[in-house]
Amino acid sequence: MTNPLSATSPLPSGNILPTGREYLRVSKDRSGRMKSPAQQHDENKKSCDRHGITLGEPYTESKAVSASRYSDETRDGFERLITDLRDGRFGADVLVMWESSRGSRRVGEWVTMLDLLEDRGTLVHVTTHGRTYDPANPRDRRTLLEDAVDSEYESAKTRGRIKRDMKASAAEGRPHGVCPYGYLPVYRSDRRALDTWKPDPERAPVIRELFERLRNGHSFKSITRDFAARGIVNRKGQPFSHQHLRDMAAKAVYAGYRAYLPKDQKGKGIKPELIEGTWEPIVDRALWWDVQRILSEPGHQSKAPRPGRVLHEYTGTVRCDVCRGPIGTVSSGQPGVLDYKCAIGGCLRIRKADVDEVITGVILAYLERPDVYASLTAGSTTTAEVQEAQAELAQLRAELEEAENDTPATLGEAKAVGKLIDRLTGEIADVERRVRELTAPGDLMALIEPGADVAKRWKAAPVSARRKAAAILLTPEHLGQVRLTRSPVRNTRVPAHQRMIWDREARDAA
Repeated sequence: MTNPLSATSPLPSGNILPTGREYLRVSKDRSGRMKSPAQQHDENKKSCDRHGITLGEPYTESKAVSASRYSDETRDGFERLITDLRDGRFGADVLVMWESSRGSRRVGEWVTMLDLLEDRGTLVHVTTHGRTYDPANPRDRRTLLEDAVDSEYESAKTRGRIKRDMKASAAEGRPHGVCPYGYLPVYRSDRRALDTWKPDPERAPVIRELFERLRNGHSFKSITRDFAARGIVNRKGQPFSHQHLRDMAAKAVYAGYRAYLPKDQKGKGIKPELIEGTWEPIVDRALWWDVQRILSEPGHQSKAPRPGRVLHEYTGTVRCDVCRGPIGTVSSGQPGVLDYKCAIGGCLRIRKADVDEVITGVILAYLERPDVYASLTAGSTTTAEVQEAQAELAQLRAELEEAENDTPATLGEAKAVGKLIDRLTGEIADVERRVRELTAPGDLMALIEPGADVAKRWKAAPVSARRKAAAILLTPEHLGQVRLTRSPVRNTRVPAHQRMIWDREARDAA
């Protein structure tokens, strides 16, 4: 195909006026120096008028998006352009761009476009060059390819500079990203550069309350309902969702930490580095770490809301002595009266209120003891010890999950994987016991303060808090695991304490 427009001349040949279609794109830029699509079009129009090109419908991106090879975003306008060139629907003689980098900063992508333009006999007009190029002309093609290489190189240099700046900013603990709920941005005198964040007098108390209630055993559901009833809303004026509150509870920013993780490490299961931030924390570090421990518990691993409301203190802890299975709550057949029943095989059944009375009495008597109060308030455990143990536990659990999901190819590999799973399971049990020993005093103090009048505090605490406290105390390290047995005399009701075993073998063996 012979195009009437000469690639080296600004004037069309003959009496035929060539047609052109623009590709307009603006990068994400805060400097104000980049040309907007409207500004690009104005300059393109002036240049095309001088060169005798009649402009048609342009290709425009729906949003500002980078053209570099480091961007994961889709350029819908560019994709339409390539598709039209490939399918013969471009419908013009010239592709018009304000500058070469507006097309692409990826050499491979640029070559594909030039090949399609050459196949269709379509020229390229670059406004900032004041020239029209023919991709079929070797010299013109080399010039356009050199532009592509330069653009990709500049993009790589920019990315490297940004990464260095971000790393330096992170090392200094400077704030980054959108200002979190509970804070207000503080700008420098020019109002362009962010200096720091400061607690929002109206919203920071909401964050403190969230963390304190989580440490005190309140569930996300109960907090969500209470916030909604009190008219506490997010920045969009909508009630907080369970997931939104959970995400906020995991943010290190509220403890004054800058969480830094390079972009190329995201999605690989690597935890971000916590760096001392330059802004004032909303919650103290001890409270924040307490909540992180709570969020790391198995029941909180899933981000989905937990079904139902916690109604009973001991159903998650008491076990069946016959099959070692969990105990559930069922109706006794009498209005308002409940029974405990083995949830697996129905091995046994016993009146719930009788069992609860015995367990509660033992717990309260234990928490009233002066020696127990002294040990729980000693505060000898350091945050560093807890963090180290929890990090080890998280790593072991990840290794176990990987081993369990492995598909051995041979019998020998299967045996090796089996041994690995057994070893990891034992190590996890040991570390879990160590974590409980390290964290139990602090967790108990946050849930139920021992000492005088503990019975009054126990009764006033939410069921979720009593349930967590029971899970800590009803273990071999403290009071022992409670297991229910069958009645020694068939069809005869015996006192509940005679059907209860307080297993402390693991503690005694240690």
